Amino acid sequence: MSRSGKHLGFLFHLDEMRFKIWLDGNSLACLKEIGIREGQTVLDIGCGSGTFTIPSATLVGETGIIYALDIDDKSLEKLRSKAEKAGLKNIRILHTSANEKIKIDDNSIDHVLLIDVLQEVSNKDLLFEEVKKVLRTGGILTVFPMHITDDEVIKLAKENDIELLSRKFDDRLLVFTKNN
Repeated sequence: MSRSGKHLGFLFHLDEMRFKIWLDGNSLACLKEIGIREGQTVLDIGCGSGTFTIPSATLVGETGIIYALDIDDKSLEKLRSKAEKAGLKNIRILHTSANEKIKIDDNSIDHVLLIDVLQEVSNKDLLFEEVKKVLRTGGILTVFPMHITDDEVIKLAKENDIELLSRKFDDRLLVFTKNN
């Protein structure tokens, strides 16, 4: 049965957790594989304490910017501390509350990361509308849809003119592009 099929119970969730642990431990290599590179502007939604923010900031270099968005103040403070220790000055930390607009200029983001966060979002339609708004035409959205079906994510993206480009890492990461 495919990942996009019906609920597979405990074994499916265990497999998701194993992949998430692997993904977290290999974040730099994964970010390179999905195309994060020098000079880009990246938005990490649900960034937590920086598992993907810190390596993204390293990859985009001094000419790039990482927007790190989360609702948890403690996680954002941990991220701030990690960034300072690493000497990273290209991270812009954004605190948000649930279901609010993203306070970033329209059409300004090259790559959006939604890694293991969609299950926490109550208004997924609004989130995808906001992603479409901030993402440049031709920009990339990468999603790890933990605890949510691929089909649901693909439908949300399609409704916002964001098209599935590819799947990476045994079809676990969904990579999309904004058409217009």
